[in-house]
Amino acid sequence: MKNYVSFLLVLLSITTQSQISGNRIYESNSTSHYGSSKNSFKNTISINDNLLTVSIKVLLNNKADFFTLVLGTNEEAETVSECNTILNKRINGFTHDLHNMNIKKEDIYVDFISQTKVYDYNIAATKANEYQKGYEIKKNIIISSRNLAEIERIITLASKYAIYDVIKVDYYNDDIMNIHSNLFEEAMKIAKHKKDLYIKTFKKKIIGTPNASEDFLIFFPQSQYKKYQAFESAEIETYYRNLSQNQNFIKKLARKNTTFFYDGIDTHDFDKVINMAKSEVGIQYALTLTVSYKIDTSL
Repeated sequence: MKNYVSFLLVLLSITTQSQISGNRIYESNSTSHYGSSKNSFKNTISINDNLLTVSIKVLLNNKADFFTLVLGTNEEAETVSECNTILNKRINGFTHDLHNMNIKKEDIYVDFISQTKVYDYNIAATKANEYQKGYEIKKNIIISSRNLAEIERIITLASKYAIYDVIKVDYYNDDIMNIHSNLFEEAMKIAKHKKDLYIKTFKKKIIGTPNASEDFLIFFPQSQYKKYQAFESAEIETYYRNLSQNQNFIKKLARKNTTFFYDGIDTHDFDKVINMAKSEVGIQYALTLTVSYKIDTSL
């Protein structure tokens, strides 16, 4: 029968938390984040027969090097030519002002999305006849920038030309391979520390070369936002029909504010988090490394 020993190396950390929870408490507590589990701590060392296996998790909160902003715009007119002329006039005025902001021509691209017919109805007496009203053309304007503050100025400038649809903002880093290498080195340092602690404590010896496997994941901001509403509603029972006047009533609910917040990866079960207190939203890199060492059982 195989002897199996498993123990947990716990690095003692004392954390104090204030009692300010924020309106997020109105949100459902169910999550699907990577590695998230209530009160979880999964960094273990396991020994099975003559094999020592060490698991390490490292997280990096990293600032983006550049951004890609996608703005959507459209125009309706009776003819395709008129539609395109009006839309291009708006786009050309916008891109001209972008050049004045020192945004290079090669950092701006106009993407033709669609050209469709637009229909409406003529209502006469009890009949509603459908007819072709004109055409609609949609185009996206894609802009790259290395300055996050510049993105907000671009969005404000776009409104001058009736361009209001902010489709998305993508975040990028220049050298992902270098980021991976740095995280791998950090993980190997922690693996060595855990292995050395075991050997010193139990008077064991490692033989041969270790085997390793890894999982490298990248989390971009657009997938890390959650929606929530915070409000209290009164409950009331009433009738919505006035029987004496044979009249129905429409119940109109008050508007409740809906917003979104950035909710990054849960860091509880990571051995090391680089840039833990970084407040700026960026890109998160998670490396999970599993290293196996062969133990000399002759001792």
